[in-house]
Amino acid sequence: SCCGLSGRLLQKLLRVPLACNGFALGMTGLSNVLLNLNESLSPSPSPVKYSFIVAAILALFVAYVNQILYLAKISVFPCKVLREEASTPQQISAQVSHLTIPLLTSTTYSLLTSTHMMNLDIGILGLRIAQGTVAVWCTLQLVVMATFLLRSYREGFYPEPAWFPPTVSLGTFAMAGAALKFPAALIATSVWSAVIMMLVTLPIALFRCYYRSKEVAINGSIGILQAPGSFVCICWLVSWSSLSSYSERQQLLLGPLFVGHALFAVAMLGMLSTLWCVFMRRAHLKDLWFHSSFAGFTFPSASSANATLLYVKFYGFDTYIVGKACASVLAVLVVLLISIINITWLGKLLHYCTGNLSTTARMPSAQSMDTSTSTSSGKEKKLFVSGSVPQQNLGASIGINTSPSMPQI
Repeated sequence: SCCGLSGRLLQKLLRVPLACNGFALGMTGLSNVLLNLNESLSPSPSPVKYSFIVAAILALFVAYVNQILYLAKISVFPCKVLREEASTPQQISAQVSHLTIPLLTSTTYSLLTSTHMMNLDIGILGLRIAQGTVAVWCTLQLVVMATFLLRSYREGFYPEPAWFPPTVSLGTFAMAGAALKFPAALIATSVWSAVIMMLVTLPIALFRCYYRSKEVAINGSIGILQAPGSFVCICWLVSWSSLSSYSERQQLLLGPLFVGHALFAVAMLGMLSTLWCVFMRRAHLKDLWFHSSFAGFTFPSASSANATLLYVKFYGFDTYIVGKACASVLAVLVVLLISIINITWLGKLLHYCTGNLSTTARMPSAQSMDTSTSTSSGKEKKLFVSGSVPQQNLGASIGINTSPSMPQI
């Protein structure tokens, strides 16, 4: 019976989808939005402030569950995962553990220290563990980026939103390492590397998303379009804040203060461009609900909210009612959006991983989930996004790879 139980558990583990990475990242971003909202309130303790902290801890817990499930799958089935879920640029783009784990580590450490849950001795040990974890996974990010760029060159996969997770994430070291007391030179190098990568890829991606709206990023991955500007803006803001205790010479590594204004302007441009591109694709996105590519709206939206909250606080605009209100409203809307997407995702994930496929759902078929450039006729596209999905295709309907030939988003 033990062998049978182990076999069933392994089968369920094998069914854990690649999209768990993206949703774990989204919940990490949500926890940071809640913590930043908590800081934007009055400094005096209150039930509302405590509720934000509890909600942030809950979001971190869900993020850990999603990420641990997929890491367990990689540990048990490494060859199968590399062969079936890391063979195309789109799949490599969705492998965001190198981004999620450093941010999870940094957020957890900051939460524990800010709430005084660790004493001095444990805090020093925790800091060393967090530093080592961030260093290892940020090094792995370089490998992921190099692999992604090589595959993209070979397959002719040109810049679009799916390019940002493996490339602009060069700034992960700055975002996660700023709270972990890494050397100023390394933090500044990470920030400027991300800025350069953003300046190279974002204009091309914006152009292609706007002028090729029926072929490029036609699913939930369009939400990632807002990611690079807000992500780099956060990297710069948290890095400058962390370097405030350093010498003036080290602060200059990040440039003058107007750099923050420029990066925030890019972040807002990315957010507004995303809203317009979503409007252009509204009919198709409506037909695709719910597919795992909607994870593309989670962390990027959280980044836009976090960038706004940090920007308003950093430059003192939170002293103005209008500035604080606008940032808070955007943050609340993002919290609602990410919560709706993740609650839906958790229901689908539980339904799929437990093997309960007895219920059919009105969802797009597997063929409509490919993020690559579509060459299908209009009639074919209509067939792909209409009708009910057979019971055996329920896994594909939420973006889970049920055949080797199906690209995983």
